[in-house]
Amino acid sequence: MNGLDRTRVKARAMLRAPVGLTVRLIERASGDFKYPLAVCAIFREEAPFLDEWIAFHYGIGVRHFYLYNNFSSDHFRQVLATWIARGLVTLIDWPQPVGQLSAYRDCIWRARRDCRWIAFLDLDEFLFSPQSTDIGDVLERYADLPGLEVWQVYFGSGGHEARPDLPVTEAYRMRAPTNRNSAKTIANPRMVYKVGVHRFKYWRGRALDTARLPVGPGREPVLDLLRINHYWSRSLQDLEQKVARHDASIADLRDRSWHFAFERTLNAERDETILSVARAVRQRR
Repeated sequence: MNGLDRTRVKARAMLRAPVGLTVRLIERASGDFKYPLAVCAIFREEAPFLDEWIAFHYGIGVRHFYLYNNFSSDHFRQVLATWIARGLVTLIDWPQPVGQLSAYRDCIWRARRDCRWIAFLDLDEFLFSPQSTDIGDVLERYADLPGLEVWQVYFGSGGHEARPDLPVTEAYRMRAPTNRNSAKTIANPRMVYKVGVHRFKYWRGRALDTARLPVGPGREPVLDLLRINHYWSRSLQDLEQKVARHDASIADLRDRSWHFAFERTLNAERDETILSVARAVRQRR
């Protein structure tokens, strides 16, 4: 970055700062939020996985779900009916090609007054704390940040050709080495001025990980307080279906050869960290 670019970045930050400060002052005066933590997700053809995914996240402290249906034709409405009746799910039909970012923008606007935090996840991603079955206390430690970036690790099929008759968190226990990773965002929606698939931009400050450091290439992921298990392929049968359907974040068709080659790199190490949390959640349910 040259000197002119650095000057422009600093100027933009100075212009945004008053908005961020105003948001902070309003938050302090407004008191409690309706939902301490919500989740936003866009989905397509995920009916077999919705119930486990919602129940798990409700069990770790999520209190509302903003779910954007993107051209699904399966029985997702039947699965969601009970959750909607309980007032835990807001279902939005979102028939927009490559609709992920527009759905995120809609959720930021729709939920900004009701939610202290919103986690932006996919249906194959499970957010949790290895130290607790409720992540509320962890999030309170980062109340000063506009967003928290949570490292995720990739899980493969574990050798399952067909979908096993088991919960996702029980069935898939083999993952890639932790040098193959990325992060997803838990954001204060009032502080966001630009969304991304993985990372957002804020009116004031920047998102950090739980070590209070920027997420970036070359860093060893921090997985002690919060982490995301990304069940990237599930079974090989599920991976075939994933390849066949379009992506909500890019317009290009999926490359089958690349996907199956990538999956073969995701089964190097056994990881059962999530099991105690998932089992505790199921037992309470």
